[in-house]
Amino acid sequence: MTDSKRAARTKLTLHQGWQREALALPGVRELVAKRTGELLHRTITDAPRRGHKSLPWNAIKKNIEAYVRLDHDGWFGNVVIEDDPQVRHAMLQERGFTSPRGRRVKGRRYLKGALLRMRVR
Repeated sequence: MTDSKRAARTKLTLHQGWQREALALPGVRELVAKRTGELLHRTITDAPRRGHKSLPWNAIKKNIEAYVRLDHDGWFGNVVIEDDPQVRHAMLQERGFTSPRGRRVKGRRYLKGALLRMRVR
């Protein structure tokens, strides 16, 4: 029998709470921080550019942040967009909106695109 036909048999048993144990391991923080940083970079590069007349503090790219925290379920990373309530137009750019004149403006779906490219296949 060749090695390719010979396979080791293992039994995988998942018990309740296995995610908590796996996500609390020491090396998981670095992995989560790396993937969160990649998502942050993709989101910033795909974000719409500000117009010529808009103010620099109003740019979407300057209002995207990432953080990694240890929760009771383990390490997790999160990308926060437009945490400032005065700068809320990132979601309008994502989903689309109706202009004051009543014209529908199509959304750009840049956040969805960044998440789809980062998904695990």
